[in-house]
Amino acid sequence: MKVTQRDLLTIAAIAVVLVVLIMSTTHEKAKPVPFDDKHRAFYEAMKKGQDRIDAEKGCLTCHNSQAIPLPKKHPPKEQCLICHKLNYSKQ
Repeated sequence: MKVTQRDLLTIAAIAVVLVVLIMSTTHEKAKPVPFDDKHRAFYEAMKKGQDRIDAEKGCLTCHNSQAIPLPKKHPPKEQCLICHKLNYSKQ
């Protein structure tokens, strides 16, 4: 079976799509949760096995429209620990 130019173009297009998908999944877009006194309670709660949803309820005590507002382009969800990962390496 002879490989034609059309076959090579199809393989090249598939390779480009795969590279784009791999590059986009390895790129962290969100900042990690800082390891400081304000966020220490979240690290301790997750280390003890507390549910992520319950731990995230504490985020709204500081990250609200009055105290520390979220950036204008921030998604409206309160699912903080899905995007913002805990940085256990600094403990």
